[in-house]
Amino acid sequence: MMNEELDDNEFFQQDFTTASEWEIFNARLEEIFHEWKLSYGGALGSQEPLGRNQLSVCEWIVVKEKIKFADVELDVVWVKADVPEEDTAVKEEDSVDCQAFVDLMANGNDYCIVDQMGDGKLHPLAQWYGLREFVVVVPVKKSITNESQIRILMSSIHIAVSESSCDVPVFVQVLDKVQNVFLGVCESGSTRLSFDIVHLNVTPPTCKYLSGLLDVFKGKVGVPYMDPVAVSVRFSYSLSKFLSASYVVPKKVPFSNNGGEEHVDDKNISLPFGVAIDPVSELILHCTWPHVADNVVIDSQTYSDFDPLTAPAWSLRARYEDTPVCFMSDCIQEFLQISESRRAITEFFPELAFGATQNLEGTKALERLTESKIPTLASVLPGMASAGTKQDHIKLEGPLNNDLLKDMLYYLFPDAQKDALHEYQIPGQVEFDPLKIKSAHPDSLVHRLGTLMAVCNSYYGGKRAVAQLWAEFSQEMRYRVERCIQIPG
Repeated sequence: MMNEELDDNEFFQQDFTTASEWEIFNARLEEIFHEWKLSYGGALGSQEPLGRNQLSVCEWIVVKEKIKFADVELDVVWVKADVPEEDTAVKEEDSVDCQAFVDLMANGNDYCIVDQMGDGKLHPLAQWYGLREFVVVVPVKKSITNESQIRILMSSIHIAVSESSCDVPVFVQVLDKVQNVFLGVCESGSTRLSFDIVHLNVTPPTCKYLSGLLDVFKGKVGVPYMDPVAVSVRFSYSLSKFLSASYVVPKKVPFSNNGGEEHVDDKNISLPFGVAIDPVSELILHCTWPHVADNVVIDSQTYSDFDPLTAPAWSLRARYEDTPVCFMSDCIQEFLQISESRRAITEFFPELAFGATQNLEGTKALERLTESKIPTLASVLPGMASAGTKQDHIKLEGPLNNDLLKDMLYYLFPDAQKDALHEYQIPGQVEFDPLKIKSAHPDSLVHRLGTLMAVCNSYYGGKRAVAQLWAEFSQEMRYRVERCIQIPG
């Protein structure tokens, strides 16, 4: 017989080693779980039990990996609470449950304090189930609303969890993101736990009470359950309209003896403190019954044992306005804005210009240094001395009237008044602190001057009032320095 050579190209050869997109997706999920060390008992319940409300106050570790399935881009997010772990080693003969199962049965974090009005850092899964560690598969752009896609994705999650021996609960976010619908699974040994969420447009009448919810729960168990069911109940009452009971503080401006503002005690001079409108936007009262057996309480359409007045635990929570109107903060912020102003004081008071003050007595420094030491007649006679004491003082016309300006200067220089109301408290030996080298001591001259300038800027005429006070203060300081008069404070 003639041996005929056969061409291999004439036969169809199928490559069975080629992996489909679904298999590649499953393999990548398993690889991510292994990289994060979530496999082979990595989440056994050997950690410290969670404290009361610990999940809402602790820091969270978030790790993300991008993965693509078909034309859908997904984020695989590992969320873990940063809580201290127990150092004691687990013996081989000890029976240790899955950490997720332990956290689910603990009731210390049943009602975590979380701000639902804002973007709180506590994940909804941690708030609902009390989990300290879990994985979430989240779509990056479009939400997953197709039922077939949801089933394929959930089957991939089941396969990846089973093949990698992952003990950490894994969830998939489906439907619209604002609905917070998560489907998940957790496997440990021979036990599988499925997580599901149902959204109802209208709540059935039987599910509005504990008796109906218990019937649904016992029906889902599927086996006779003789032991009582432990439930936790919380009633929340919100109050957002306070009407006449709203908290408003009257504005107390220093040296305001008339007008709409309330008069302030002359001995207590400080920046206005308080709020213009009530900073509390909402008060929430929680009445809680923690860990109650279902056979000792009745809650149905006709009768209920859950009276808020008999609740064993009450808690009150307040939500505040994002930007409350506070007197002191507004006053300081306005004063900080003018601190960077480059406008000269002569723009507000032209009479303080150099040409207008060059003939004053205090501006001739050489004559001051070379003047005769023999006292003049004006300095000897009391009447003439008092008349010529401050002949170089310039009278400024500004928003501060004479009485108000006099009270402020007496506050800065109390030694100029016979019966001083604002004496400086002379401190003892103060230890030098280089960290406070640019700060003023409490109730010192600089401290009082800064307080008055901030008050003048906000309530007595703005920048022009600040310039007027500064000009009067500067002239008083020059007068005291030239005549060697002690500067208080």
